Amino acid sequence: SWLDLGLGYRLKSLPQVDLGQYHTLAELLGRHVYNTDQLVLEVIKGGQVVGSVRLLVRMLPIDWLRRARASKNLDEKISYTQKALQLTPDDQLLAERLADLLIEARRYGEAAELLEQLAQGREDPRWLVRLAELYERLGQNQKAAAALSKLAALNPEDAAMWERLAGLYEQEQRWEEAASVLTKLSNLNYGQDKAKVLLRLSTAQEKAGQGSAALATLEQAVALSARDAKLWQKLAAARKKTGDQAGVLQALSQASAVSPGDLRLHLELAEGFLAAGNQRRAAQELEKASALAPKETSHLLSLAKIYTELDDRNALARVYTRLIKLQPEDADLNYNLGVLLFEEGKDKQSLKYLLAAAKARPQDQEVRQLLFQVLVRLKMWKQAVGLAVKMLAAKPNDLQLVEMVFDGLSSERPQDTAKLLDQVLAQKPKQVKIYQMRAALALMDDDQEAAIKALKGAVRVKPEDLEIVFQLAGLLEAGGRPGQALGYYEKILDQNPDYPGAEERYMALRTQQIKDKANEPPPAPEPTPEPAPAPGKSKK
Repeated sequence: SWLDLGLGYRLKSLPQVDLGQYHTLAELLGRHVYNTDQLVLEVIKGGQVVGSVRLLVRMLPIDWLRRARASKNLDEKISYTQKALQLTPDDQLLAERLADLLIEARRYGEAAELLEQLAQGREDPRWLVRLAELYERLGQNQKAAAALSKLAALNPEDAAMWERLAGLYEQEQRWEEAASVLTKLSNLNYGQDKAKVLLRLSTAQEKAGQGSAALATLEQAVALSARDAKLWQKLAAARKKTGDQAGVLQALSQASAVSPGDLRLHLELAEGFLAAGNQRRAAQELEKASALAPKETSHLLSLAKIYTELDDRNALARVYTRLIKLQPEDADLNYNLGVLLFEEGKDKQSLKYLLAAAKARPQDQEVRQLLFQVLVRLKMWKQAVGLAVKMLAAKPNDLQLVEMVFDGLSSERPQDTAKLLDQVLAQKPKQVKIYQMRAALALMDDDQEAAIKALKGAVRVKPEDLEIVFQLAGLLEAGGRPGQALGYYEKILDQNPDYPGAEERYMALRTQQIKDKANEPPPAPEPTPEPAPAPGKSKK
């Protein structure tokens, strides 16, 4: 019709092409045919362009798919596949291919949008599975859960689907939904697998505020997997929340039986038995813990405390021996073991540990005093006396110390004891008993002068103690010093005229004094002095 009107035509971009001949777009455009959306056909009359017509370029789907397959660029593959799908929007296989390409390019959002359009109004499991995967990758867990819920409803026996759905609910902390799904999943499993699901279900129930149900579920899990120590531990923790202390210990004991090499379990059991007041069982668990960690002193120290409270001296001694092997220079450990052995009468063994304690703490009076007692028991007199000298030099006014030295040495080493007491008395102590001990020791040695000296010191310290004054007066009287004795009797009577025996002794001494004076011979007459010579005369 254009020709009838005298019109001509040509392609604007390719004016040299003779359109009177047959041509294809692929022939005319070559590879650019895939990038060309339209061509402009110009209308000519008398050599002038009088108008134009747009020719839209439309390829067949197979053309775009071939182009996509030939391309090495992923974005180009996607672009060409999208154009093919636009021409055949109902082609599900082509849509899946495009979705795969988008996923490969990690363009998950576009892939999900494409699949949502395809799945709209359909319950096709293929689309739901792909959508669920995409939602999970996108972190859109709620949408993923919705898709998986539809899938699970379509195939309620698919354990893997319930597992994925439960995982999503757990991730989202939607515990009631998680508990519901895990309940269904548990019914699809058996044995160990079911126990694992029940453990998760128990956790979900607990977090959903279903405490009683959680405990019951956990009991079921343990029954199915009694060799799983972790399950027993979780059961113990659950029972603890309900205040079932006996149940806690039973569960922990089962866990320990299953896993005897678990140090933490033995320690937890020991703590539980202690809380329940069962120290003996606590000690047994600590012994096991100590065997697993023989170089850990804290377990042994805890054992020592328990055995001390149980008064199990043999066990306590064994614990101290093990501790000393780990810490041979520890003064406290050596001293404590020395005390135990001393109290058991094992003096030679006690000496070994007390010497170690004294070496570590040479100025410790407590250690020194026990060491002294052991030396006395072993009749190691030289060492005992040497140690006593040091102890009394450090604490001369310690009455208990002086008494201990006196009791230990006086019967076997009276002379050494006397020297030690003299060493103490040189410091002028304020304790009367020290002077009395020295006096007693002197009397045992028939040294009356030393006894009198000691008692005089006692009287100086405590003149109001009339018993001591009376003893001193008696010693003076027996020693032939009636005058001094009378003086002390007078002091007694001045303070207490009724003091037993004082007046009697005083009167006896005074009477004797009078008698002795009466029996004394009269004194010789004094010679008469010669008269002085007269002045001027000398006496021949």
